[in-house]
Amino acid sequence: MKTTLQGILKISLTVLIVMILSQGRGICQVNKNAAPAAKPQQQTKAVTPEQASTIKKILSKYNPSTLNAADAKAIMEQFRQAGIHAGPETADAIKSAGFDPEKLKALAPPPDAGNQGKQNPPSTEERMKSTEANVIKPLGLSASQNEVVTKAYKEFYTGMEALMKSQGNASGPPDKAKVEPLRQKRDDKIKQALTADQYKKYQNLERANHPKGGNEQGPEQK
Repeated sequence: MKTTLQGILKISLTVLIVMILSQGRGICQVNKNAAPAAKPQQQTKAVTPEQASTIKKILSKYNPSTLNAADAKAIMEQFRQAGIHAGPETADAIKSAGFDPEKLKALAPPPDAGNQGKQNPPSTEERMKSTEANVIKPLGLSASQNEVVTKAYKEFYTGMEALMKSQGNASGPPDKAKVEPLRQKRDDKIKQALTADQYKKYQNLERANHPKGGNEQGPEQK
């Protein structure tokens, strides 16, 4: 009787183990075949036809084969001023213009997560790159005029950089009252070197290169 009872218990235990193992395999199979969770789609801002045209215009001033860090930073700064944001459509527009968006990103990386929203302003060298491409070159100046205008801008940007550092907030907007003397000194030197028609063109180009809301103040119409 005792032997029979032990046999029944062994059989029952064996059946129980088989059932548990079968259920385990079923659960594993279900998990294996389950579809992976869908990744949330990242929202990107579309590029308007006007912005695509602006991207092409900005990049047309640079050579993709000789692109360096200063060029890339100047390009990114112009994109920022034009309200152009990173995204697949922006990358496509950059590729259409003959440039590699990944190379641009590598040469001018965005601020890290810890500094997000607190991007440092462009350096004097980066500002000069943008100014030379968008203001000085389109004026078609003589060698002597180009020298005067370039020097006036360098002095202006150097003064602006020193002014923002003295405020203890290099990324914040400068005091307009203190910017005005720097701007006036720059424009006076440039005006003396240009003809009346050249100076009028300069005013329009400078204002377009530094749209309202930027750190620099464009020249006043006189």
